[in-house]
Amino acid sequence: MKTIIKIVIAALIINACWQGGAAVLRYYRFKDEVQQIALFGSSKSESDLQNSVFETARRMQLPLVPESVSVHRSENHTFINAAYTEQIQLVPTYYFPYQFNLNLDVLTMGGSLR
Repeated sequence: MKTIIKIVIAALIINACWQGGAAVLRYYRFKDEVQQIALFGSSKSESDLQNSVFETARRMQLPLVPESVSVHRSENHTFINAAYTEQIQLVPTYYFPYQFNLNLDVLTMGGSLR
């Protein structure tokens, strides 16, 4: 009986690590794509960049709302801030809400539109 309990506990821990790791991996992939959008989007307007970030999140099935994305340009810098809360399933009946915050400051070499 002890062995079965230990196996169940180990399975729950492995599942929680898998689910948490998958959520963090999605965040880092999203962050990488947003950084690419900012880096190569120097000819786009701030609203176009904001739409690109939101479309990327939608494509990756992240729970990001358009109001939580802000884009600002200053000289050769592009600042992108976004936040979303993902429900991470730690055990089969419990979801842990974790908020991911993305704060990027990307140096761009091209001219920016104002």
